[in-house]
Parts: sequence; C-alpha cells; structure tokens
Amino acid sequence: MIVARHLSKTYAGVPPDTKDSGVALWVKNALRATTNRAATVTALDDVSFSVESGEVLGIYGTNGAGKTTLIKLAAGLLRPTTGSIAIDGRTDTRYQKSAVSYISTNGWMGLEWALTARENVELYGALFGLGGRTLRHRCDTVIEALGMGPHQHKHTAELSAGMRQKVTIARGLVLDRAIVFYDEPSVSLDVPSARALRELITADSAAHGRTALIASHTADDIAICHRTALLSQGHLLGLGTPAELRAPLDHTRLIEVVCAHADPTPAGLGTLPGLMGVRRTPDEAGPGTDRLALTVDPARFALDALIDTLLADGVHLVAIDTREWSIEQVYDAYVATGGDHGVA
Repeated sequence: MIVARHLSKTYAGVPPDTKDSGVALWVKNALRATTNRAATVTALDDVSFSVESGEVLGIYGTNGAGKTTLIKLAAGLLRPTTGSIAIDGRTDTRYQKSAVSYISTNGWMGLEWALTARENVELYGALFGLGGRTLRHRCDTVIEALGMGPHQHKHTAELSAGMRQKVTIARGLVLDRAIVFYDEPSVSLDVPSARALRELITADSAAHGRTALIASHTADDIAICHRTALLSQGHLLGLGTPAELRAPLDHTRLIEVVCAHADPTPAGLGTLPGLMGVRRTPDEAGPGTDRLALTVDPARFALDALIDTLLADGVHLVAIDTREWSIEQVYDAYVATGGDHGVA
C-alpha cells in the first residue's frame, strides 16, 4: 500500500548574480540557467492520496503538472520538501527503492549502446542481483510479452525509438517487483505496441496483484486505471474512478458540434443562450471544419434552439451530437474551477 500525506516538493532556485558585469556575469548566469535551477518551482503542493495493493492508479495532467516528481518521490528517488510518502508503512528511501520498479520514458537514454536489446535487459537484472536460470527465465518472459523476440539480438543503435522504449520497459519488468511505476510508458510506441502494453499491465495486475502507477497525459493509458488522480501545477484537483470524477459534472451535458470552417469565427458563438461555456478547437474535426465542445445546462438547454441560433449566426452545421465526458474534458472542467468539486 502507498500512502502520501501532505506531500510537497519545491526545487530551490538560484538568484541571478549581479555582482559581476559583462562576460563574467553572462557566464555565471548561463551556467546557473543550464542547471534548471534558475527559478524556484513548487512541483507538488500538499498532495495526499493512497493506493491499495493491486490497484492500477493513473496520474493525469499536462506537461509540468508534477506527475514525474510525484512518481520519483514515491520511488524514493527524491525526498519531499514537506510531508511524507510511505510504502507498506515505511518511509525510508532504501526500502522504497527495493520495493518499486521505476520505468521512465527517458530511460532508453541510459541503455548501453554496445549491447544488444537482450543483453541490456540481462545487465539490468544482474545489477539488481538476478542471475542464472531466474534471470534467463524472466528475460524470456518479458521479451515475449513485449513482442521483442525478433529484435532481441539487435544492438541499441539498430533499434527504433519505440523498440528502445520497449527495452526500457523490459528492464523494469524483469525485476518482478510488487509495485511498478510507469512514467509516460507509451510515448514512443506505435498504436499496436501501446495497446499491447496496456493489455499487459491490466493482465499482470489481475493475475499477480501487482500495483501500478501510470503517469501519463494520454487518455488511452489512463483508461485502464481503476482510479485517476488529476494533477495541475502541483495541485491534486480530483481523485476517483471515472464515474466518481464525472459525478460533479452530471448536472451538465456535453454537446459536440462540427461545422464548416469560418474565419473569422461568427460572433454569436461566444454568447449562445443556455451555455455554461464554449471551447473552440480549430481544425480538429477534419479539413475545412471546426469542432465545438459545448458544455450546457440541461435545465436551460434545447437542441432546437441551439441549432436555430447557430444557423441564424451563419454557422454551417456538419454534425451535432451528445458526447460522453472524456478524461481530457473532465480535466479541463476541474482545472477551470480549481478542482472545487468535492471529489474524494
């Protein structure tokens, strides 16, 4: 079990040096800037949650939301500024590192390029104390599960970015730890490989009771999770099952309108009657069309009135339909209100 209590993490900044001038000042500040510590950043702010054994928990948010920092804290790779995070009731980082397998999207940068894909996996397992038949069996198992068989004897330089990502995933899984943290696991994978990985995570959790944390901004990765934590700028906005996260939005409906592209946008779109909000995302629906995601109040909303208003404003409708809330749209709604939904 993983328990985080009032977890915060601040990366201290380095103030600019104003004592020197000219080239000396430029060099000092340039060196400090390249350390990524030019400004103080609060990556996590008072985050509390728990993860049950065998649960697959998603951590969803945009870039810079704090997802990677949260996972590194849980894996014992970083220490919190305030608060605590415990695994099996223990907060010491030595135990956390021994209990967790951490798989990073950037992990392929640490591969040994002189070795083959299989040799990289074997080396990683050996570094963590595996050997002999146990190591060979685990290598065989993860290589087969990830579909790496035809490529296992290729050197790292011969592999595609997606296959290198698979080697990184295989290294993490070969340890056979009870807890696995995936940091953007499908970022370099093609669609079939990403789907196969998600199926592997789901089946593995069900068969072996393995706990998994998936930090991702990809909706398909989050879709396999039992619960999802919504992170924005270091704040936990919501945590729950898909139904629990959508519950505060049940008083609204989501209407999707596809219309022929118009430039400039008809002025009436921003003042449609009965709408709680309008978001326009150009050119998502296809060439020459726009998609409008309209959040409406069912008590005040009438589809006929919407169509009449759009047509009167010169909007050329292509399609209109009611949609289920996607994780992206749920996240946007929580961000817009600061997470003030009362979701436990």
